[in-house]
Amino acid sequence: MAASWVLAYQALKHLPITIVAPIRSAGPFFTFIGAILIYKEQPTSLQWIGFFLIIFSVLLYSKVGKKEGIHFKRNKWVFAIVGATFLGASSGLYDKFLIQNLALNPQTLLFWFCFYTVLILIIILAITWFPYAEKRKAFKFRWSIIAVGILLQSGRLFLFQSFTRSRCFNNVIICSKKKSVNNCCYFWRNTIQGKK
Repeated sequence: MAASWVLAYQALKHLPITIVAPIRSAGPFFTFIGAILIYKEQPTSLQWIGFFLIIFSVLLYSKVGKKEGIHFKRNKWVFAIVGATFLGASSGLYDKFLIQNLALNPQTLLFWFCFYTVLILIIILAITWFPYAEKRKAFKFRWSIIAVGILLQSGRLFLFQSFTRSRCFNNVIICSKKKSVNNCCYFWRNTIQGKK
């Protein structure tokens, strides 16, 4: 998951948000494929329509991207955001495997998820941030950083709890989780921070 975040943030740094956001929101495409191939889920006709709408919208955005000078087939940052999206979807599929097939407790999985995420991010920061004084001096702490972290981990816990239900559809749950966490962050940014 940490690799997904790093790729996504790097892509966001080098691409317009109008390109990154639609590709990132295509995560259900990978989840949909994985849910069918790995978990033998049987999507409804409405879910199939949504699947093809995702494909159509990504193709449409690739045409819009060309007008902005971004060629999807040759731009390494487009590949980075696609890789981030794939890794994020794969993480959700793996989480479901750990909870349903290995009977791992959701709270235990959340603990190890947080532990390894912090460990991986410390390694990444040790290479890309700690050695550079100008980057460290530019950082400004905000309480919203902690709040967003809590919201993200709460969303992940709810996702893990939903996987304890053996009949839940992976492709529906992952999409719901991503949107709920995004909505929490949007709410925080526009209501709590907006009052300052």
